[in-house]
Amino acid sequence: MNIVVASHGKLCEGLVDALHMMVAEPAPIVAVGLDEHGIDDFRERLAAAVDASLAQGKTLIMSDLIGGTPYNEAYALFLQHPEELRVVAGANFPMLIEVGIAAADSDDLDEVLGVALEAGRGGVVAAELPDEGYESDEDDLF
Repeated sequence: MNIVVASHGKLCEGLVDALHMMVAEPAPIVAVGLDEHGIDDFRERLAAAVDASLAQGKTLIMSDLIGGTPYNEAYALFLQHPEELRVVAGANFPMLIEVGIAAADSDDLDEVLGVALEAGRGGVVAAELPDEGYESDEDDLF
């Protein structure tokens, strides 16, 4: 399965770059950002990326924000290819890590979409103070 990350600006490029630092061999992935060239240019680049991705197999598009141009354009493509394409909004780094791993081993769009939703929600947490008396020799606070 393939992944297309779509966002405003270079957020998608940063997420994909960071993914390559964390996951040795993620699923095939491409980033498409909305930039100063405008919506028409973005629409063409996203459609080309999705067409190339679909030629290789099923594809999940991860967008940054529901209702934004990257999501809206991805959704329009989903309506054209509902059997081979899924779209999720609210992309974050924990989501991308889990999806990158899951999509490398699965061709089940709905299963990988479920992984995206669970990892995306689970990756948003607030830091809390440790319990009183907590001592740790480790630098890792997780």
